[in-house]
Amino acid sequence: MTNKKIVLFDLDGTLIDTAPDMYLALSILLSEEKMETVPYDKVRPQVSNGVLGIFSVAFSDDPVIESDRYERYLDIYESVLGQECKLFNNANNLLDSLDSKDIDFGIVTNKSSRFTMPLMRQYNLLDRMQTLVCGDQVKQRKPNPEPLIKALKNSGKSYDRNNVYYVGDAQKDIDAARAAHFRSIACTYGYRVADDNPASWEAEFLIDDLIEVNEIV
Repeated sequence: MTNKKIVLFDLDGTLIDTAPDMYLALSILLSEEKMETVPYDKVRPQVSNGVLGIFSVAFSDDPVIESDRYERYLDIYESVLGQECKLFNNANNLLDSLDSKDIDFGIVTNKSSRFTMPLMRQYNLLDRMQTLVCGDQVKQRKPNPEPLIKALKNSGKSYDRNNVYYVGDAQKDIDAARAAHFRSIACTYGYRVADDNPASWEAEFLIDDLIEVNEIV
């Protein structure tokens, strides 16, 4: 078993701010359907809940998610993917620091490979990571611990779980980390509704900026 450490990250709302692209796709869809646009600040908190969360705001009068609308949204999102998203503050600085300290990192996301891989290429992350697990590569997504456990297995290394950290911006991330017996780091800057308090998630650590991970690992 290696004594090396590894830091695993959630993607949306933790490492990359993907909300602007997802909002752009929604705006295009609403325009196509001749519907009024929805304010960005109402959509952003729902991004961690995926398309269903976004639709709950945009189509609140229609709780049934029509498959054609859903698929159309995904197609639009794919076409605008990477146009307006960006790495969160200090993400590159943190990754460079982890590299300098010979600490591995990886990504575990509920996002499907179709939308994850282009972002990995855009930000030149593929060759830097030890492991990557997307939502369509597992039977059960977070908050189930399966994706996190799979990420560790795919790394090709045997880490002591006291040296494995998972950083996320949602309750489901922390629940998955705790279920996997990984050390959990909750970030406060991601996507969440007003009454969702990260301090109540029972994470081992709480951070306001990614660079603070340096002080933990």
